[in-house]
Amino acid sequence: MNETVPVALRKPWAGGSEPPFVRIQKITKRFGDFTAVEDVSLDIYKGELFCLLGGSGCGKSTLLRMLAGFETPSSGRIEIDGQDMAGKAPYERPTNMMFQSYALFPHMSVEKNVAYGLQRDGIGRAEAHDRATDMLKMVQLSQFAGRKPHQLSGGQRQRVALARSLVKR
Repeated sequence: MNETVPVALRKPWAGGSEPPFVRIQKITKRFGDFTAVEDVSLDIYKGELFCLLGGSGCGKSTLLRMLAGFETPSSGRIEIDGQDMAGKAPYERPTNMMFQSYALFPHMSVEKNVAYGLQRDGIGRAEAHDRATDMLKMVQLSQFAGRKPHQLSGGQRQRVALARSLVKR
């Protein structure tokens, strides 16, 4: 007989006896009468790839914002590396966050958006161009270097923002 084990009860791999790196326990977030996240529990282990999938408005971003410390859970507990995150500010947590509002400059090309921070830091145009080009290649957007942000899909805009955040090393 082939018994199905619920996903929430599966170990990430054989020998997964280590404690989870991230533990979210019975997290709920309410905004007034609206419940954005209800009774979510999950464990994420070091080395494990993880993603949240769901429709618009189902609470994915709210859950991530609570994990990063930008929202406070209405109830429940978040632990990272065994440490309770209650009361910890975002800068005190070992997390990074890329926001859905990418703050791309609409009047600049993709390449200029990526190079902007470098040039503000006094990096010469040639080096900024080369580093931006390398980052665009890494995020597979080289062919869009001359386009404006409004000419890109949401996922492409997100990759431009990622390239911009990584280019400064």
